Amino acid sequence: MSWVLIANPVAGGGRGRRVAEAAALCLQRAGRPVELHLTAAPGHAAELARQAVKAGCKRLVVCGGDGTIREVLPALLHTQIPLGLLPFGTANDLARALGVPRRLEGALQVLLRGLPTPIDLGKAGEALFCTVAAFGFDAEISEAMRQGRTPFPGTAGYLYATLGHLFRFRPPVVRLEGEFGNFEGEVLLVATANTRSYGGGMQIAPAADPRDGKLEVCIVRQVPKRTILAVLPRLFWGGHVYHPAVSMERTSWLRIHTAEPQLLHADGEPLAHTPVLIEALPAALQVVLPVLP
Repeated sequence: MSWVLIANPVAGGGRGRRVAEAAALCLQRAGRPVELHLTAAPGHAAELARQAVKAGCKRLVVCGGDGTIREVLPALLHTQIPLGLLPFGTANDLARALGVPRRLEGALQVLLRGLPTPIDLGKAGEALFCTVAAFGFDAEISEAMRQGRTPFPGTAGYLYATLGHLFRFRPPVVRLEGEFGNFEGEVLLVATANTRSYGGGMQIAPAADPRDGKLEVCIVRQVPKRTILAVLPRLFWGGHVYHPAVSMERTSWLRIHTAEPQLLHADGEPLAHTPVLIEALPAALQVVLPVLP
Protein backbone atom coordinates (compact mmCIF):
# COMPACT_ATOMS: atom_id res chain seq x y z
CA MET A 1 0.00 0.00 0.00
CA SER A 2 1.30 3.47 -0.85
CA TRP A 3 -1.00 6.39 -0.10
CA VAL A 4 -4.39 6.33 1.61
CA LEU A 5 -6.91 9.14 1.13
CA ILE A 6 -9.60 9.42 3.81
CA ALA A 7 -12.41 11.78 2.85
CA ASN A 8 -15.44 13.14 4.64
CA PRO A 9 -18.01 13.10 1.80
CA VAL A 10 -20.20 15.79 3.42
CA ALA A 11 -17.33 18.18 4.21
CA GLY A 12 -17.54 21.67 2.82
CA GLY A 13 -21.28 21.58 2.36
CA GLY A 14 -21.19 18.29 0.44
CA ARG A 15 -18.13 18.93 -1.74
CA GLY A 16 -15.98 16.37 0.05
CA ARG A 17 -16.75 13.36 -2.12
CA ARG A 18 -16.39 15.21 -5.41
CA VAL A 19 -13.10 16.83 -4.38
CA ALA A 20 -11.68 13.56 -3.03
CA GLU A 21 -12.52 11.63 -6.19
CA ALA A 22 -10.93 14.31 -8.37
CA ALA A 23 -7.86 14.40 -6.12
CA ALA A 24 -7.44 10.61 -6.19
CA LEU A 25 -7.59 10.62 -9.99
CA CYS A 26 -4.98 13.40 -10.23
CA LEU A 27 -2.65 11.64 -7.79
CA GLN A 28 -2.91 8.35 -9.66
CA ARG A 29 -2.15 10.12 -12.95
CA ALA A 30 0.92 11.62 -11.27
CA GLY A 31 2.16 8.14 -10.40
CA ARG A 32 1.07 8.03 -6.76
CA PRO A 33 -1.00 4.89 -6.10
CA VAL A 34 -3.75 5.93 -3.70
CA GLU A 35 -6.68 4.16 -2.05
CA LEU A 36 -9.75 6.32 -1.45
CA HIS A 37 -11.93 5.65 1.59
CA LEU A 38 -15.08 7.67 2.40
CA THR A 39 -16.19 8.07 5.98
CA ALA A 40 -19.68 6.90 6.83
CA ALA A 41 -20.20 8.34 10.33
CA PRO A 42 -18.43 10.30 13.06
CA GLY A 43 -15.46 8.31 14.31
CA HIS A 44 -15.08 6.33 11.08
CA ALA A 45 -12.01 8.33 10.01
CA ALA A 46 -10.23 7.22 13.19
CA GLU A 47 -10.84 3.55 12.40
CA LEU A 48 -9.80 3.97 8.75
CA ALA A 49 -6.59 5.69 9.87
CA ARG A 50 -5.76 2.89 12.32
CA GLN A 51 -6.24 0.31 9.55
CA ALA A 52 -4.09 2.30 7.12
CA VAL A 53 -1.22 2.67 9.59
CA LYS A 54 -1.39 -1.01 10.52
CA ALA A 55 -1.29 -1.94 6.82
CA GLY A 56 1.86 0.14 6.33
CA CYS A 57 0.68 3.11 4.29
CA LYS A 58 3.41 5.54 3.26
CA ARG A 59 1.26 8.66 3.47
CA LEU A 60 -2.17 9.43 4.90
CA VAL A 61 -4.13 12.19 3.18
CA VAL A 62 -7.27 13.71 4.71
CA CYS A 63 -9.90 15.49 2.65
CA GLY A 64 -12.13 17.43 5.01
CA GLY A 65 -11.93 19.98 7.79
CA ASP A 66 -10.19 20.22 11.13
CA GLY A 67 -12.68 17.84 12.74
CA THR A 68 -11.82 15.02 10.32
CA ILE A 69 -8.10 15.71 10.81
CA ARG A 70 -8.53 15.45 14.55
CA GLU A 71 -10.00 11.96 14.22
CA VAL A 72 -6.86 10.58 12.54
CA LEU A 73 -4.36 12.12 14.99
CA PRO A 74 -4.18 9.18 17.46
CA ALA A 75 -3.20 6.78 14.67
CA LEU A 76 -0.41 9.08 13.42
CA LEU A 77 0.88 10.34 16.78
CA HIS A 78 4.68 9.97 17.03
CA THR A 79 4.87 7.94 13.80
CA GLN A 80 6.88 8.94 10.74
CA ILE A 81 3.86 8.62 8.45
CA PRO A 82 3.23 12.08 6.97
CA LEU A 83 -0.22 13.62 6.95
CA GLY A 84 -1.29 15.29 3.73
CA LEU A 85 -4.03 17.92 3.72
CA LEU A 86 -6.84 18.54 1.27
CA PRO A 87 -8.56 21.33 3.24
CA PHE A 88 -12.16 21.35 2.07
CA GLY A 89 -14.13 21.41 5.31
CA THR A 90 -16.22 24.10 6.94
CA ALA A 91 -13.20 25.40 8.85
CA ASN A 92 -9.67 24.69 7.70
CA ASP A 93 -7.61 26.44 10.33
CA LEU A 94 -4.74 23.94 10.46
CA ALA A 95 -4.18 24.31 6.71
CA ARG A 96 -4.48 28.09 7.07
CA ALA A 97 -1.79 28.10 9.78
CA LEU A 98 0.56 25.90 7.76
CA GLY A 99 0.18 27.69 4.43
CA VAL A 100 -1.50 24.79 2.62
CA PRO A 101 -3.66 26.20 -0.21
CA ARG A 102 -7.41 25.80 0.11
CA ARG A 103 -7.84 25.29 -3.63
CA LEU A 104 -7.52 21.81 -5.12
CA GLU A 105 -4.75 22.50 -7.62
CA GLY A 106 -2.53 24.18 -5.04
CA ALA A 107 -3.19 21.55 -2.37
CA LEU A 108 -2.31 18.78 -4.82
CA GLN A 109 0.98 20.49 -5.69
CA VAL A 110 1.85 20.49 -1.98
CA LEU A 111 1.04 16.79 -1.71
CA LEU A 112 3.24 16.00 -4.72
CA ARG A 113 6.14 18.38 -4.08
CA GLY A 114 5.98 19.31 -0.40
CA LEU A 115 8.18 18.05 2.40
CA PRO A 116 7.13 16.24 5.61
CA THR A 117 7.68 18.64 8.50
CA PRO A 118 7.10 18.07 12.23
CA ILE A 119 4.46 20.20 13.97
CA ASP A 120 3.12 20.34 17.51
CA LEU A 121 -0.22 19.03 18.72
CA GLY A 122 -2.26 19.85 21.79
CA LYS A 123 -3.52 17.32 24.31
CA ALA A 124 -6.43 17.85 26.70
CA GLY A 125 -6.64 14.94 29.10
CA GLU A 126 -6.34 12.02 26.68
CA ALA A 127 -7.82 13.87 23.67
CA LEU A 128 -5.66 15.36 20.93
CA PHE A 129 -6.32 18.56 18.99
CA CYS A 130 -4.51 20.45 16.25
CA THR A 131 -5.86 24.04 16.40
CA VAL A 132 -7.50 25.69 19.45
CA ALA A 133 -9.18 24.28 22.58
CA ALA A 134 -11.60 26.78 24.11
CA PHE A 135 -14.35 27.04 26.69
CA GLY A 136 -16.77 29.74 27.71
CA PHE A 137 -18.88 31.91 25.45
CA ASP A 138 -17.29 30.90 22.15
CA ALA A 139 -17.44 27.18 22.96
CA GLU A 140 -21.16 27.48 23.66
CA ILE A 141 -21.61 29.22 20.31
CA SER A 142 -19.60 26.49 18.57
CA GLU A 143 -21.77 23.82 20.17
CA ALA A 144 -24.93 25.61 19.02
CA MET A 145 -23.60 25.67 15.46
CA ARG A 146 -22.51 22.03 15.59
CA GLN A 147 -25.98 21.00 16.69
CA GLY A 148 -27.57 22.97 13.85
CA ARG A 149 -29.31 25.46 16.13
CA THR A 150 -28.45 28.36 13.79
CA PRO A 151 -30.17 28.96 10.44
CA PHE A 152 -26.95 30.05 8.71
CA PRO A 153 -23.49 28.48 8.23
CA GLY A 154 -20.12 30.14 8.72
CA THR A 155 -19.64 33.69 9.95
CA ALA A 156 -23.30 34.61 9.57
CA GLY A 157 -24.31 31.69 11.79
CA TYR A 158 -21.68 32.63 14.38
CA LEU A 159 -22.96 36.20 14.60
CA TYR A 160 -26.58 35.03 14.75
CA ALA A 161 -25.81 32.60 17.58
CA THR A 162 -23.78 35.26 19.39
CA LEU A 163 -26.67 37.69 19.52
CA GLY A 164 -29.12 34.99 20.57
CA HIS A 165 -26.89 33.65 23.35
CA LEU A 166 -25.61 36.94 24.69
CA PHE A 167 -28.22 37.44 27.42
CA ARG A 168 -28.30 33.78 28.49
CA PHE A 169 -24.58 33.38 29.07
CA ARG A 170 -23.36 32.87 32.64
CA PRO A 171 -19.60 33.57 32.98
CA PRO A 172 -17.75 30.63 34.56
CA VAL A 173 -15.45 31.10 37.54
CA VAL A 174 -12.05 29.62 36.67
CA ARG A 175 -8.62 29.00 38.11
CA LEU A 176 -5.79 28.66 35.61
CA GLU A 177 -2.26 27.43 36.31
CA GLY A 178 0.59 27.48 33.80
CA GLU A 179 4.18 28.51 33.30
CA PHE A 180 2.97 32.13 33.39
CA GLY A 181 1.67 31.72 36.95
CA ASN A 182 -1.96 31.66 38.12
CA PHE A 183 -5.20 33.39 37.19
CA GLU A 184 -8.54 33.24 39.01
CA GLY A 185 -11.84 34.95 38.26
CA GLU A 186 -14.88 35.12 35.99
CA VAL A 187 -14.18 34.87 32.28
CA LEU A 188 -15.95 35.36 29.00
CA LEU A 189 -13.73 32.73 27.40
CA VAL A 190 -10.38 30.96 27.64
CA ALA A 191 -8.75 29.68 24.44
CA THR A 192 -5.60 27.54 24.36
CA ALA A 193 -4.08 27.84 20.90
CA ASN A 194 -1.70 25.70 18.90
CA THR A 195 -2.56 27.72 15.77
CA ARG A 196 -3.45 31.37 15.27
CA SER A 197 -7.09 30.89 14.30
CA TYR A 198 -10.20 28.82 14.86
CA GLY A 199 -13.76 28.86 13.61
CA GLY A 200 -12.68 29.40 10.01
CA GLY A 201 -10.18 32.21 10.43
CA MET A 202 -10.92 34.05 13.68
CA GLN A 203 -7.48 35.19 14.90
CA ILE A 204 -7.81 34.28 18.57
CA ALA A 205 -4.03 34.01 19.13
CA PRO A 206 -2.10 35.90 16.43
CA ALA A 207 1.29 34.87 17.84
CA ALA A 208 0.58 31.12 18.01
CA ASP A 209 3.00 28.91 16.07
CA PRO A 210 2.43 25.13 15.81
CA ARG A 211 6.18 24.55 15.54
CA ASP A 212 7.50 26.28 18.67
CA GLY A 213 6.60 23.73 21.36
CA LYS A 214 4.35 26.21 23.19
CA LEU A 215 0.66 27.09 23.49
CA GLU A 216 -0.77 30.62 23.45
CA VAL A 217 -3.53 31.16 26.02
CA CYS A 218 -6.09 33.90 25.43
CA ILE A 219 -7.99 34.90 28.59
CA VAL A 220 -10.92 37.26 28.13
CA ARG A 221 -12.22 38.39 31.50
CA GLN A 222 -15.91 38.96 32.07
CA VAL A 223 -17.05 42.34 30.72
CA PRO A 224 -20.44 44.09 30.39
CA LYS A 225 -22.62 42.71 27.62
CA ARG A 226 -22.31 45.88 25.56
CA THR A 227 -18.52 45.41 25.68
CA ILE A 228 -18.85 41.80 24.48
CA LEU A 229 -20.40 43.09 21.26
CA ALA A 230 -17.40 45.39 20.84
CA VAL A 231 -14.74 42.77 21.66
CA LEU A 232 -15.98 39.70 19.75
CA PRO A 233 -15.80 41.22 16.22
CA ARG A 234 -12.13 41.97 16.85
CA LEU A 235 -11.46 38.22 16.94
CA PHE A 236 -11.69 38.17 13.16
CA TRP A 237 -8.44 40.11 12.77
CA GLY A 238 -6.81 39.71 16.18
CA GLY A 239 -7.53 43.22 17.43
CA HIS A 240 -9.00 41.89 20.69
CA VAL A 241 -5.49 41.35 22.10
CA TYR A 242 -5.20 45.11 22.75
CA HIS A 243 -8.37 45.28 24.89
CA PRO A 244 -7.68 45.75 28.64
CA ALA A 245 -9.91 42.77 29.50
CA VAL A 246 -7.73 40.42 27.41
CA SER A 247 -4.54 38.69 28.57
CA MET A 248 -2.28 36.66 26.29
CA GLU A 249 -0.07 34.08 28.00
CA ARG A 250 2.45 31.53 26.75
CA THR A 251 2.99 28.11 28.27
CA SER A 252 3.70 24.45 27.45
CA TRP A 253 0.94 23.32 29.81
CA LEU A 254 -2.26 24.70 31.31
CA ARG A 255 -4.26 23.29 34.21
CA ILE A 256 -7.91 24.42 34.24
CA HIS A 257 -10.23 24.27 37.25
CA THR A 258 -13.82 25.55 37.18
CA ALA A 259 -16.56 25.85 39.78
CA GLU A 260 -18.81 23.81 37.46
CA PRO A 261 -17.79 21.48 34.61
CA GLN A 262 -17.23 23.35 31.36
CA LEU A 263 -17.25 21.87 27.85
CA LEU A 264 -14.10 22.45 25.78
CA HIS A 265 -14.41 22.67 22.01
CA ALA A 266 -11.51 22.08 19.65
CA ASP A 267 -11.25 21.66 15.88
CA GLY A 268 -14.99 22.31 15.62
CA GLU A 269 -16.01 19.43 17.91
CA PRO A 270 -16.49 18.70 21.64
CA LEU A 271 -13.14 17.76 23.15
CA ALA A 272 -13.25 17.38 26.96
CA HIS A 273 -14.69 18.79 30.18
CA THR A 274 -13.00 20.70 32.96
CA PRO A 275 -11.13 20.12 35.19
CA VAL A 276 -8.44 19.26 32.65
CA LEU A 277 -4.72 19.50 31.94
CA ILE A 278 -3.81 20.80 28.49
CA GLU A 279 -0.31 20.13 27.19
CA ALA A 280 1.75 20.93 24.10
CA LEU A 281 3.18 17.86 22.35
CA PRO A 282 6.21 19.20 20.44
CA ALA A 283 6.94 17.79 16.97
CA ALA A 284 4.31 15.08 17.48
CA LEU A 285 2.99 14.95 13.90
CA GLN A 286 4.57 14.94 10.45
CA VAL A 287 2.63 17.09 7.95
CA VAL A 288 3.40 17.63 4.26
CA LEU A 289 4.04 21.37 3.89
CA PRO A 290 4.85 23.67 0.99
CA VAL A 291 8.51 24.11 0.15
CA LEU A 292 9.53 27.68 0.89
CA PRO A 293 11.25 29.53 -1.98
